Amino acid sequence: MIMELLYNGRIYPQEAIMSQDERFTEAEEKVNELFDDLHDRLNDKDKKQIEEVRDTMYESQSYAEEEHFRYGLTLGILLMQEIYEVYGARYFKPDM
Repeated sequence: MIMELLYNGRIYPQEAIMSQDERFTEAEEKVNELFDDLHDRLNDKDKKQIEEVRDTMYESQSYAEEEHFRYGLTLGILLMQEIYEVYGARYFKPDM
């Protein structure tokens, strides 16, 4: 059950969810190409700074993904609650 997996710390949405969309893969490859090309043309001080920019971008993206996950999960739960409150009594009797 999901609750067991969640309780036992076996669900890792951040690590498990990777887009299978070809556009995402292409965009990621392009970003990496551009960073690598720029990195190769910079002096050591600038290379360090561009690496820091990349790391900070990934960190920022991670925070945004976490917030999107929270929002989506909350929205889903509220939707389920509303559906149950509006239609639950009509279709699901306590004695079922």
